[in-house]
Amino acid sequence: MTGRSSTTRRRLLMGTGAATAAGLTTAVAAPAAGAQAAPSGPMGAWAVQVTITPGPGTVERAHFSFGADGQLVVQTANASHTGLGVWRRVSETRFVFVLRHLWTDALGDFQYEVRIRHEGRLTSPTTFVSEGTGTAVDADGNVLLTVHAGAKATRFGIDDA
Repeated sequence: MTGRSSTTRRRLLMGTGAATAAGLTTAVAAPAAGAQAAPSGPMGAWAVQVTITPGPGTVERAHFSFGADGQLVVQTANASHTGLGVWRRVSETRFVFVLRHLWTDALGDFQYEVRIRHEGRLTSPTTFVSEGTGTAVDADGNVLLTVHAGAKATRFGIDDA
């Protein structure tokens, strides 16, 4: 962290929650009749709502993309950050993912990195839930804050436009 007083606890919470996959499900229509069946794992695109504890009392919207090669890309609405990560299957319905995203101030100066680890569970072919932690770490590796987060997600596809 640069030592600027502009980084508040609330901002840290919002930034950590922004990519910390957690919360309530985003309502997305199920695939239309005749649409291609959803993959059996988390591969694909997901609409996610994130809630963190303790938190600012808001629900964060995000989009996750789980690649078949184990790569993960996350985009958040609140902080408009892109997170990069990896995931792996643990069992037929369970998986784990980690991701990181950078937090900057209004001038673009680095403030901290958010490191997220979640354990997910497919609850149907088109939904998953996950829980885990998000940790804000400054440039020197000092932990600034750790929060718990939970998420619910709904898969979306071409027919859900």
